[in-house]
Amino acid sequence: MSATRVSDPAEVIVDRQERTLSITWRDGHLSVYPFDDLRRDCPCASCDDSRSARQDTRNLMVLSGPVVMPGDVQITDYRPVGWYALSFTWSDGHDTGIYTYESLRANCPCKGCTDSAVSGIRG
Repeated sequence: MSATRVSDPAEVIVDRQERTLSITWRDGHLSVYPFDDLRRDCPCASCDDSRSARQDTRNLMVLSGPVVMPGDVQITDYRPVGWYALSFTWSDGHDTGIYTYESLRANCPCKGCTDSAVSGIRG
């Protein structure tokens, strides 16, 4: 059996009403990710190429499907990818991004983690 890593989730909750993904990690830390941020930062090759080509990377961009404004995008379905990631189907039809637990934990948006990232120490 392998050792528990800080990027191992204990619980994953998709709250469609609040439009957030909450992950409680095995070390007890809670990360809450807004849907808009997750969709905007989709790690798939198409989205990454699109972000690289744009100047303004903070705006939500829909690559296909219905036009979705910030504040409207929803996770319509999600599933684990092995023991290492999550995959989402978005309300704009996009479904190719694989969000690794390691990258989700490394990019935790909580104040403690963002403050630590500024100082060079990530929790």
